Amino acid sequence: MSGGGFLVPARHCQLLKFGNPCIYQIIFLHLLPIGMEQPLKHNKITVGRRRFISNTVNLAVAGSLIGLEQACKNKSANTGTTETATAKNKGKTKVPKKNTRHKWNYEKLVLNTKTNVIHLPTAAVYVYYDEIKQLQDVNLANWETQLQGQVHLNKGQSGNIIEILSLQKLRNEVSDATLSAAIDTLARAFTASCENVKGLNYNNSNYRLHELMLQLVALNNTIPPTSKWLVFNEKTERPVKLGKRQKWMENEINFIDRVNYIRDREADYKTRLVKRASKYSFT
Repeated sequence: MSGGGFLVPARHCQLLKFGNPCIYQIIFLHLLPIGMEQPLKHNKITVGRRRFISNTVNLAVAGSLIGLEQACKNKSANTGTTETATAKNKGKTKVPKKNTRHKWNYEKLVLNTKTNVIHLPTAAVYVYYDEIKQLQDVNLANWETQLQGQVHLNKGQSGNIIEILSLQKLRNEVSDATLSAAIDTLARAFTASCENVKGLNYNNSNYRLHELMLQLVALNNTIPPTSKWLVFNEKTERPVKLGKRQKWMENEINFIDRVNYIRDREADYKTRLVKRASKYSFT
């Protein structure tokens, strides 16, 4: 390798060519006295002058190599910092902001005029209810007459709706007449009108409805004791699976025992029914 009047042996060029990191070895090799090599016969420049020129140029080359080494170190350090920052940012995932659900309730029985579905979005039962934009109030006194044609109860919530509507019959008083009206209203929960598209009626597994029907039948004096089991089975559909607290539905003997227990505490159970009915104040 040559340039600018100095010579670099070929073996030194290989070290530079392949980026050997031993920079100081290269500098040392370049600083070797050129006079140690055999001078060309036709070159009449003195050895001292050649050594001076060679050493000067080699010092310049050494300075360049040192600068190059420092630049490589800085690049490596910057790359490491960038990779570390990238790794930290990669571990952090942006958490999307949750949209706060809008609270909406309506303390009346309403008809969605767009879907012809009757709802009862009361805050006494539901914390959140999908807002109904197009609604029409339904009179509680004659809501049954509006269940015609395409109009039907919200089948997914029909159990809650019918339970509340049956209790409304007992809001003013608990008598045989109001108990009979409540029984007929509650019986709607077990009819085909509450079945979904698959023909399933989830109210059949709603133990709250069965327990309420039990109390209504037990307290109604117009139903003879010998007929209470029959009436109960006519008005409801028995669940496929009974829980431990529903063994009273297993047979007539267990049922009559439960009826007698309620009748022995008649005043207490009537007070409970009035209290449940007063929980829902509708107009």
